[in-house]
Amino acid sequence: MSTFTIPSTTRYVEAEGIRFAYRKFGKETGIPLVFFIHFRGTMENWDPELIGALAEDRPIILFDNSGVGETSGETPSTIAEMAKDAASFVYSRSMCLASQLVGS
Repeated sequence: MSTFTIPSTTRYVEAEGIRFAYRKFGKETGIPLVFFIHFRGTMENWDPELIGALAEDRPIILFDNSGVGETSGETPSTIAEMAKDAASFVYSRSMCLASQLVGS
């Protein structure tokens, strides 16, 4: 049984006037998996066992969407707004453009 814990060091990136909180860990090379949590969920809601297993082979990026957790801005009221804000995060200058997306 694994005892993986999600790293607690939070980084920040600014995109479209929103200060996004995220955590990047796992393998240093490869195409990162970016995890989209459910509406109003935070980075802490992911199952550490699942994340730990995936982090053995890939870079992992967890983030709080706008207005949730450690991220600034207003909480989106629609899925379309949530997706727009998430796209701003993924395509920000500090993130890589080539990634695979996972949602809950």
